[in-house]
Amino acid sequence: MPQASPAYAVGRVRVLENTLLGHSQLERLALTQSVEELARALVENNWGEVRTRGDIEKMCDAHMREAAKLVRDCSSDPDLTDCFLIQYDALNLKALYKARALGEARVALSGLGLLDPEGLRRMVEENNYQDLPAELREAMQDIDRRSAVKMDPLYVDARLDKAVFSFIENRMATCKEETIRLYFICRAELINLMIALRSGAMGRGAAFARELFVTGGTLSCDGLSKVAEEPDRAYDLIRYRPYAYALSAPVKALDRNAIERAGEDYLLGLFRPHRYEPTSILPLVGYLLARTRESQAVRLLATAKATGVSQEKLSSCLRALY
Repeated sequence: MPQASPAYAVGRVRVLENTLLGHSQLERLALTQSVEELARALVENNWGEVRTRGDIEKMCDAHMREAAKLVRDCSSDPDLTDCFLIQYDALNLKALYKARALGEARVALSGLGLLDPEGLRRMVEENNYQDLPAELREAMQDIDRRSAVKMDPLYVDARLDKAVFSFIENRMATCKEETIRLYFICRAELINLMIALRSGAMGRGAAFARELFVTGGTLSCDGLSKVAEEPDRAYDLIRYRPYAYALSAPVKALDRNAIERAGEDYLLGLFRPHRYEPTSILPLVGYLLARTRESQAVRLLATAKATGVSQEKLSSCLRALY
């Protein structure tokens, strides 16, 4: 039976990590020439019995569900680990709300979150959000009020994103695990940096960006707003942050894709030094993030092989594994 203890969780992670793809394996997978060849290579790497692109997608989902279940079952500190899963509940709420507003048929939902997807479906159908965490409940009530005349998809996304980071910030108030605290502070800052740069690139400016910024970071809204108006200010804003060394070149070049890739690699890298700690919660979180990164990479490979994306383009899109 699963146990909510660090030692048990680490033991389970040690076994499951043997099935994770390594860097050299990913490189070989990237060299395959078709979805069928990719599927055969995945089977040879003990990743699962797959034949088609659909099989690959299902296996990615299965691996992620297994990882999320492990976290829910074995976490010794749910207040911390819930922060890594709440985003999937928000994604489900976004999909359900938009589908309801557009009169669409039943939408597929993720099973990776903290809450039962079918329960979320009923809540949205009935406009009854009392069983949601307070942050999500307030967000959904705000969305209902704002959407009384017309639903704005951007507002739905932005309000629920803010709710997720409010949920996280509230739980980080008592967090004693510095790696997790740093992860979420930096994650919020990097998201806000990308919002500022994208708002500027769209010609929408500071006022638009301010509506989208999430909480939890230390970069000031004023500083981020200036970046939305003058992107060249971006490096000066982050130059003393812990991730500055990793983002220096792409930020100076204002290469948004490279900034996003370097930021995601930095965040995952925070957990690598703690991978083999015997009684810490960090290996459990690291495993969840590792499975997430692996699934993203395999999905990208499957899409690339199906659509004929060039090897050069594919290589520029892949992120570092755990």
